[in-house]
Amino acid sequence: MTQLGQQNHYDIKYLRGYGSQISVKNQRIVLKNGIDAFTEKQETEEYVPTGIPYSRIVLGKDGYVSNKAIQLLADNHVSLVFLDSFGNFKACLHEVMSSFTGSNRRMAQYDTFRDAENVLYLQKELIKAKLQSEIDFVKDEFVKSKLKRFQEYVSNAKSYKEILSHEAKAGIIYRNYYVSLFDPKYGFTQRKNDGRRSKPRYATNVINALLNYGFSVLYSEVAKNINGQGLDPYFGFYHKSHESEQALVYDLVEPYRVLVESAILEFSKTERRWSRLDNCFRLNEKYHYQIILDKLTIERFLETLSRKFNEKRRYISRYGNRGQSTEEALTRESTIMKLKIENLALFCLNLRKTMNF
Repeated sequence: MTQLGQQNHYDIKYLRGYGSQISVKNQRIVLKNGIDAFTEKQETEEYVPTGIPYSRIVLGKDGYVSNKAIQLLADNHVSLVFLDSFGNFKACLHEVMSSFTGSNRRMAQYDTFRDAENVLYLQKELIKAKLQSEIDFVKDEFVKSKLKRFQEYVSNAKSYKEILSHEAKAGIIYRNYYVSLFDPKYGFTQRKNDGRRSKPRYATNVINALLNYGFSVLYSEVAKNINGQGLDPYFGFYHKSHESEQALVYDLVEPYRVLVESAILEFSKTERRWSRLDNCFRLNEKYHYQIILDKLTIERFLETLSRKFNEKRRYISRYGNRGQSTEEALTRESTIMKLKIENLALFCLNLRKTMNF
């Protein structure tokens, strides 16, 4: 929970349980958490709309939000993320660019993504960026060298199928390395789960459950930036478009998955009194024994993830460092994500000749 009157290092709020809600009362936004089953107490926070300290609010199952609250949160650049009991992404609400600029960008996006040469170029740059993020994360030099080799293969690929093949093979190497970093007691052996219901969304161990929560927040962050730049999230250039799936969101999360994965690794290595990962869940028999994490664990993990989004590294943007466009500036990961999505919009408008994801 954010402590009033103190400097806080995270800006995310998680609400879950019966009675959890976001409403407006006396011109203030009211955040209520679920009612505690034992004490019957309910955590409540109130803020004037311009003073809310969160940039993201995650609302779990059984939550309620009023229309007026949605409007005020959007006006003040606060994203709402809706998840089910298992951390799977359901929906998000945020401000959008509704202007002639947005219309121009969408039309340019459609033209660019229908051009085979541009699409192949973007596909290569996207997967090279994804592999680079994994290379930067990996500490083992042998694994690094393998990933670098596949990065070169992607650079020389002549077709979409070739890129897919190289990405899949590199993915096996990276996932095997990532799994090896965790204590065996967590039962995390692969992103897919055991049994017939093997899709990642059916989490049967705590690490996969945390990955579901982390990727859901990441999807909402990317979707917010895509809509904020006036682009169409349903029209992508790498993942195939399917009904109700936001292909461009799935495209642009690829270079940033490592943020979630590194946050989970960091969280799993914290003191037991903080993470409690070996005793923080129950199995839901009704829903095929999927794991339901306890509320405190989710809150603490989301705080860890928020810090990861707010970490700074050196980055050169067109805004520069104090007006000097040739110099690097310390920039938050979440801001870099926003700037690179803006660069994609400019590339579609032919205002940029190259694209670096």
